[in-house]
Amino acid sequence: MNFKIALFALSFSCLYSTDSLAAWFSATGQAAILNGDRVAAREQATEEAIKQALLFAGASVRSVQQMTNGLLMDDHLEIRSSGEVNTIELIEEVYEDGYVTVSIRADIFSQESQCSAADYTKRIATTYFPLRYGAQAADGQVHEFGEAAALRLQETFSNISNSVQISRIEPYVLNWHNTNKGAQAVRLSEKTDAQYVLAISIDDISVQRDAASAFSFWKGEQATRNFGYSMSLLNGASGETLLTKQYRLTEAWEFKRGESVDVHSDRFWRSRFGRAVLESMQQAVIDLDEYATCEPTMGRILAVANNQLQINLGKNQNVQTGDQLTLFSVQHIQDTFGQQYKQFVLHPSPLVVTQVYAETATVASKDRSLLVNVQANDYVARQ
Repeated sequence: MNFKIALFALSFSCLYSTDSLAAWFSATGQAAILNGDRVAAREQATEEAIKQALLFAGASVRSVQQMTNGLLMDDHLEIRSSGEVNTIELIEEVYEDGYVTVSIRADIFSQESQCSAADYTKRIATTYFPLRYGAQAADGQVHEFGEAAALRLQETFSNISNSVQISRIEPYVLNWHNTNKGAQAVRLSEKTDAQYVLAISIDDISVQRDAASAFSFWKGEQATRNFGYSMSLLNGASGETLLTKQYRLTEAWEFKRGESVDVHSDRFWRSRFGRAVLESMQQAVIDLDEYATCEPTMGRILAVANNQLQINLGKNQNVQTGDQLTLFSVQHIQDTFGQQYKQFVLHPSPLVVTQVYAETATVASKDRSLLVNVQANDYVARQ
């Protein structure tokens, strides 16, 4: 998508409540008009403007979904609601040079933090998404779709989530169906310093083409393409599967038979199929954000010296001096049947952050007690 977004606060004649602050925000979204479909372009530009205004003001991802879903049927686009958003109004709508530009104004209350764990940004690692049935990519020559989709998902996280980000995409494919998913997740987490691993497999990207009948020859061949994928969120320390979801859609495939489609191009992502894929990935981000926001944020110990610990969380994850963390280790145990388990062992001394750098921080025991039996690759958590 080729959106041009402009955000600025129009007015800060603010309304105060006990602990909330409201202000007017303006946002402008722009979208291309494809195949003369002004309605779809207007909807796309308006939704993007609303999302950007809400997120810029600190509204929750769930609020973004609720406010944009079903909102665009009203040409006047003036609504009122309780909670984070009081009013959204349509200011201007301009059609020019194949684009529609929509400007909205919103009266928004910024969201209060739901939990202390939400203060830190949690890191996710993943790889290019495998195509489970590679032959399905032959129509359109979309063999690099898994790579392009992973990069777009990372961008989507950046746009709509404040608490979870894809920090690393390894430039290769892991076949999550035919490997030990947990073991792969632990190795990928250790390699990338990520708390979570996202395992996504594209299960269906098949195309159905219906030849034009003698009575509708002017329409030409009609085609639709499926998009189905499975998503699992795994704990990088233990390999445990925390969340599993499946997503399915079918949308018009606007490309001709035999045409080679560049899945990295704006033309592809502005097509009806590309837009539907992005909307599906937005829902996936919302589901992941909703699950992970208040889960403990975990970091790894990099070094131990002089009764202080260096951890792999820093300013870029919103760590601040004075923050309190919990120290723990992960131990491997085996039952009488030879089954392997992982056990989390908490350290009795709480930690406090004493110095913060871009990607690391220094922590020490809050009560100045000795940090015994602590070693690199143990863990800290913000709960």
